Amino acid sequence: MSVKINTLELENVKRIRAVQLTPAANGLTIIGGNNNQGKTSVLDAICWLLGGNKYQPSNAQREGALTEPMLRCTLSNGLVVERKGKNAALKVIDPQGNRAGQKLL
Repeated sequence: MSVKINTLELENVKRIRAVQLTPAANGLTIIGGNNNQGKTSVLDAICWLLGGNKYQPSNAQREGALTEPMLRCTLSNGLVVERKGKNAALKVIDPQGNRAGQKLL
């Protein structure tokens, strides 16, 4: 069974101040823009959010940000995956609202 990202919210991650993405229904989402606008930051954030601490980017917090990074996504299987704070642990919430572990990913 394939699992897709239904929504993605990022705040103060690398070059990103704030972004909310809802991928296209047909499965194709294009992230475009000029140099230094945060395209790679979005991909790095997804890797960190879903892949674990080994993918945590160096200098994860956006330069000049007053609040720590926040990453959150809702997956097509109903799981909500979240990280808050510079070194925050992964938080996974199942469709019933219960906290779950990373092994559900």
